[in-house]
Amino acid sequence: MVVVVIAGVLATLAFASLRKQVNAAWHAEGTAMVQSIRAAQERYRSEHMLYLDVSTPDAWYPADPREEAQMIRPFYFQNTGEHIDQDRWLALRPAAPGPVRFGYLVNAGPGGTPMTDAAKPGSAVTWPDNDNDWYVIQAIGQTDGDEDCIYLRASSLRADILVEDND
Repeated sequence: MVVVVIAGVLATLAFASLRKQVNAAWHAEGTAMVQSIRAAQERYRSEHMLYLDVSTPDAWYPADPREEAQMIRPFYFQNTGEHIDQDRWLALRPAAPGPVRFGYLVNAGPGGTPMTDAAKPGSAVTWPDNDNDWYVIQAIGQTDGDEDCIYLRASSLRADILVEDND
């Protein structure tokens, strides 16, 4: 009986550790793609002298992982078919090593225009006013199908990536 109890405790600890590692991997995927999108925006700006406004409002690319049909399913980043923003994402060309579990929005504008941030309604994130051209990258990912999401945000104004995990 003692052996069974010990085995149960060890299995519980192993499962908790595995779940923590899976969540860390999902955070890493989102962070890596945000950095890739950043690099693509800077490359685009060096070629065209402006940042590319990629996303229409609420058109998460390649899909919105909060929709029930999309939960936890990986998406192929460059082959999404009939997405409204497909041509602009192909013009930006961020590097995606394979399927992703996050949805992405990227908005850009000239200096003096308001910066958008629509990832999480009621979010406390505010971007400073500026006179420079800007972009904002937003990412959202489902962690385990129970409507808990990871929100990532980055902009041309800050070097860091803001992470909000409501797990």
